[in-house]
Amino acid sequence: MSLKLSAALTAGVLLIAAQASQAAQDSLGLYLGGSLGDAMQQFDPSTFSVHGDTTGYKFAVGWRPLPVVAAELDYTDFGRSYGGINYADTDGLGLFALGFLPIPVVDVFGKVGVVNWRTDANSPFYGFHRTGSDLGYGFGAGTSWGTLGVRVEYERYEVSHASDMGLASVGLVWTFL
Repeated sequence: MSLKLSAALTAGVLLIAAQASQAAQDSLGLYLGGSLGDAMQQFDPSTFSVHGDTTGYKFAVGWRPLPVVAAELDYTDFGRSYGGINYADTDGLGLFALGFLPIPVVDVFGKVGVVNWRTDANSPFYGFHRTGSDLGYGFGAGTSWGTLGVRVEYERYEVSHASDMGLASVGLVWTFL
């Protein structure tokens, strides 16, 4: 291999590494995010027979002090699920710890935390309001261009009266401090 080709390849690798390092630095700090996606709700039939795949959304504020760790507070709305004339609305406020794999250009992460949820269920003959705190966890991947990034993620919530509660979403993240 010629000296010029070796120098050009070395310079190219260093340039890519420097850009990945700068992108990682741009994603550190305080951030805001929002996501939109498919919310899945399946309630225990002995409690209330409703289920659905509806549009759900999430807003988040987080702090990423290091490239491998972050903390995030988010609000998730699962939309309305139906079972005939019965319906239920569930939302939750969650506090999560996120761990990132140190891969250049792509942020692959896992998250675990606690979700304080609320369900309002209604039918013509019966209704109830339940609240509680349960485990939430998920995984995802994202990338950023300067202070603006995009995420794809899946989250699952272990809500006590539901057999399935989750959100698969795509969203934007803006790091500003």
